[in-house]
Amino acid sequence: MYGVPTETQRGTVTTREEVARAALELADRDGIDALSMRRLADTLGVGTMTLYGYFRSKSELLGGVVDAAVDDREDLPTQGPWRGCLRDVVLTARRSMLRHPSLVETRMRQPVLRPEALRFAEATMTILTGAGMDREAAARTFRLLFTFLFGYAALSPAGDVEQAGRSARAALSALPPDDYPALASAVDEAAGAMGGEETFAFGLELILDGVAARLDHSTAQR
Repeated sequence: MYGVPTETQRGTVTTREEVARAALELADRDGIDALSMRRLADTLGVGTMTLYGYFRSKSELLGGVVDAAVDDREDLPTQGPWRGCLRDVVLTARRSMLRHPSLVETRMRQPVLRPEALRFAEATMTILTGAGMDREAAARTFRLLFTFLFGYAALSPAGDVEQAGRSARAALSALPPDDYPALASAVDEAAGAMGGEETFAFGLELILDGVAARLDHSTAQR
């Protein structure tokens, strides 16, 4: 039966949180595919079956990884001008993803609906409804921001952004200008948009501009 292991079963492990933290460190360093019960057990110096007393499956362990990652959370601002608060919330979530790349990998494999992981949703909804947006629009705006955050992290170059830009530049430069006139005329610009903080900031401000326009329109309709 699933339960808390006894002292003799634990070996060097003391808590479920310790197992989750070790799994987070392993996944952040080597990737989710490298995370297995056997490898984690070796890292902790215990038997594989000991870990099953804490987590019954890898899917459940990944939930523990998410919990461990959000334990490093920063406060999410919800009081003050909506645009500044919303920008800060998104940037705080991005910092967490940069610290813990396994969060992005985990979300690509399964939903992240644990209470602590939903703090971003709660803060976003609070800010938007407080600014006057109706609940339906606020929920859809949260989903847009969530998708932007995770999509940008998942699809950005995994390594050197400058190297990725150089590779993109080489590929774009080889395109026939007659077939790809827009790209051929903007090789440097397109290559420069491959990733990095400036491109992320541009995308975020573009979304915030859209939110502002939506709020202005809602206000004018009242």
